[in-house]
Amino acid sequence: MPRRTHHHHAGDFALPTAQRSYAPDLPLEPDHLDIFLHPDLDAHTASVQVQLTTISRTPGASVLTLDGVDFLDLTVTDPDENALSWSYDGDKIKIHWADGADVDEKRRVTLTYRVDDPINGLFFGGPDASEPDRGRYLVTDHETERARYWLACVDHPSARVTLDIRIRAPKDMEIVATGGLLGSEDHDDGTRTAHWRSEARCPSYLICLIVGEFVRCEDGDFDGKPLAYFALPPLTEADLKRSFGPTGKMLAFLTRKLGSPLPWAKYYQFAAPGIGGAMENISLVSWDQGWVMDARLHRERGDILDLVNLHEMAHTWFGDLLVIRDFAHAWLKESWATYLESVWLEETAGQDEMHYQLHLERDAYRQEADNTYVRPIVTRKYDSSWQMFDRHLYPGGAIRLHLLRTILGDGVFWDGVRDYVRDFANKTVETDDFRKALESRSGRYLARFFDQWLYSPGYPHLKASLKHDDGVMTLSVEQTQANSKKNIGLFSFPLTIAVEGADGAWSRHTIRCEARHHALRLPSDKKPLQVIVDPDGVVPHKLTFEPGQKMLKRILTAGPTVHARLYAAGTLVKSGRKSAILAVQEAFKAEPFWGVRVEMARALGGSNTAAACGALQALIPTEEEPRVQGALMMAAQQFRDPDLAKTVAAWLQAGDRPYRATGEALVAL
Repeated sequence: MPRRTHHHHAGDFALPTAQRSYAPDLPLEPDHLDIFLHPDLDAHTASVQVQLTTISRTPGASVLTLDGVDFLDLTVTDPDENALSWSYDGDKIKIHWADGADVDEKRRVTLTYRVDDPINGLFFGGPDASEPDRGRYLVTDHETERARYWLACVDHPSARVTLDIRIRAPKDMEIVATGGLLGSEDHDDGTRTAHWRSEARCPSYLICLIVGEFVRCEDGDFDGKPLAYFALPPLTEADLKRSFGPTGKMLAFLTRKLGSPLPWAKYYQFAAPGIGGAMENISLVSWDQGWVMDARLHRERGDILDLVNLHEMAHTWFGDLLVIRDFAHAWLKESWATYLESVWLEETAGQDEMHYQLHLERDAYRQEADNTYVRPIVTRKYDSSWQMFDRHLYPGGAIRLHLLRTILGDGVFWDGVRDYVRDFANKTVETDDFRKALESRSGRYLARFFDQWLYSPGYPHLKASLKHDDGVMTLSVEQTQANSKKNIGLFSFPLTIAVEGADGAWSRHTIRCEARHHALRLPSDKKPLQVIVDPDGVVPHKLTFEPGQKMLKRILTAGPTVHARLYAAGTLVKSGRKSAILAVQEAFKAEPFWGVRVEMARALGGSNTAAACGALQALIPTEEEPRVQGALMMAAQQFRDPDLAKTVAAWLQAGDRPYRATGEALVAL
């Protein structure tokens, strides 16, 4: 699923009372779910019948516990007439067979019940005052453990079942569910039963279905498997095609990159109110309807939409085909889906786009780690599974994957990833499975990397200083993050230093950082023009390095990478010096990459100086990139200045401005 915003107070990640969480024991392992759903879209109720087939993994297994919240008129029977008893407390359904099952024996149980407008998991909707033309609908949204609010199941990723889903609804409505369509049957009362089947094993949180008056947009096929998109009126087919049109191209990219075909019978996507983000349900991805964009919004935010599309699609492999054993290992799906956003940009838009995306990931992770809490990426100690889905999990894990890729090299890394996807397809996975796949391909023992970067909290804080005398340039680097109370130690990593000599020639050097202090010494008759720490932004770190205004200004305009120019701009503006801010203003006008201009605008917004206010006033009228316009307007919100207000108002009055930038401008005024 996409990134969600979580709000925590500064301090520890979990409460002191939090217990370590593990996958449940499954002596009677769920094997197949046969679901029949008959909803009443006007009354917001549904009749449900579920037949669950289990396989005994333990001699004499006789007890099955299912999740199910607030079911009405529940009955539980064994269709094979094995004697059983059961109890229900409104949360758990406990079933006990009189005789235990033999190993590999199948046991079936049928549960019949009703649900009345469930508080979660299954959502009804239709026309309202804001959208009187909206169609009636029913949709599901289950992550992390919300299927239980309408579906009797073992509501945990480790329980994976094949599916038959039968849904009876008015025949003029769309009826879509996980898997492939086997057929449908019309009834005399104007309803139709559609039968969907999934041979792929599916955990409860990835089961999905929709019923309703949806607009349908067919988009051909990918490798013979249909692509289609759905949304509710007044959204149109054109809106759907504009929003999700790159889907086929993305599928081609991922199947090639991962060496694995699309494993599902279809790739459908739908949008509905209240989803909140997007979710990677097997073969039926869900979106909040706010993601379906008109042409004006798409010009400004279409790039973000594409990244979310790619993110959810990446879960086809990382999360859906390879299912996490338990939530401690959620990074194996969310960090991977996040990192593949950057890999997609690398292939389709170039290195600058990838490096800027990774910069945003690093910044988002550091904000949480520095200001809220710091935790290991892999941890069993949490208060709820939902809590795991934070900035450590998404960008924090993604930037670690990029570091690992850089250390191993592209060939070894991607071959190891393909081995992992192939060998664990249709299985559950833990972090050690991924580590061992890379070790087998690379011949390297990666336990130290995983212990430091995945199983331990924190990240490197680097303090660098530059000295030049007696014909030697010395760059000293110190790790300052060690904190025994937080269990944060020193990290081991390669740190690249790029140097532009006085003659304009570039060289690159690597420091193997392991101890607290390291130094790079190079013969140099004259002081270098540029010294750039981690020029490609590979290492997840925070850097304190002030090489002097002269060098920073050169890096600002002549730095060879996005990361270098971003660091120079931020450091110059932070100095508060008028000359430094004017240098950033001039560099902004010549900067070719939009992402660097966005970060320059953000830095100016945080400067709280008259020079920064004047810079914004000069830059706003000339910027034409919608994403940068939004950043400039957000920066303008930090100042109370009548001349800047006039500039913002004049910009607005020009008309046909992007939605988001317009909103930020209004806030600024």
